[in-house]
Amino acid sequence: MQNLSKLWNDEYGILLSAEAVVVGTVAVVGITAGMSMVASSINEELKDVAMSIRSLDQSYTIPAQDGCGARTAGSSFTQEPVETSLKELQEVYQKAEKAEKSQADRLKKQLKKKAKEQTGNSEVDDTEIDADDAIQQLDAPNPA
Repeated sequence: MQNLSKLWNDEYGILLSAEAVVVGTVAVVGITAGMSMVASSINEELKDVAMSIRSLDQSYTIPAQDGCGARTAGSSFTQEPVETSLKELQEVYQKAEKAEKSQADRLKKQLKKKAKEQTGNSEVDDTEIDADDAIQQLDAPNPA
């Protein structure tokens, strides 16, 4: 029982609240940056997997059969050249990225306009505009 009491009252190695806040902040920033990198890495890997699956040649040919008074028709499929289809896939990917970027720019402009209306300030800094905040504020009902 005395050992438990000594251990309970021992203050060596105690963590001060300010230190806990700093450690917690550093941990949250590190986790956020790490998760962002994981997300982008996963997206790149999935893109590579899609490209590799698309590059498989799926052409086939089944010849016609004839024998014993019965006949079956043959069948075949010839896939377009892999280079052509990969080029088309890359164009679709670039078009989607361009559309996403233009939508983000449009949201920033709308948020900037709304911020100007609310504050009456004609100069709103673009660095103050966050895309997530833009979406939330544009979706929020207008109080006026």
